[in-house]
Amino acid sequence: MQGLRGGENMKLHHNQRQYSRSKVAIAATLTPEKGKAFAVEVVDLSMSGIFVHTDQTLAPNSQCQVSILLGHYQHELPILADAVVVRSIDDGIALCFKSVKLESFTSMQHVIVEHADDPKQAAVECSSHGGFIFTP
Repeated sequence: MQGLRGGENMKLHHNQRQYSRSKVAIAATLTPEKGKAFAVEVVDLSMSGIFVHTDQTLAPNSQCQVSILLGHYQHELPILADAVVVRSIDDGIALCFKSVKLESFTSMQHVIVEHADDPKQAAVECSSHGGFIFTP
């Protein structure tokens, strides 16, 4: 995932994305494999992963669970996924999805297409299931 913001860091990072990204501002909870859950803000969402703003850091390749909260307070319809940390930087963490709960697909597809720079391309990517590994 892109995730780097401005300056020299941007020039040094090569974008290896296969899917369109959508700029969003969505609350989420990140739970490290060996740690306590903490709140984050999803600012970049694609079929393959997310970038979240947080002051926390996690080691590259560490496993975590993410719950992206959609809807209104206490009526959230979360997108649930298992992910691996791609990198941590000063303002956030880039995560690659390992598996996404099957019941989360429709919600994720809607958010990605709605916020995409190119909604038609994002819809094509979603229709091919984006390579997701679905879990019950």
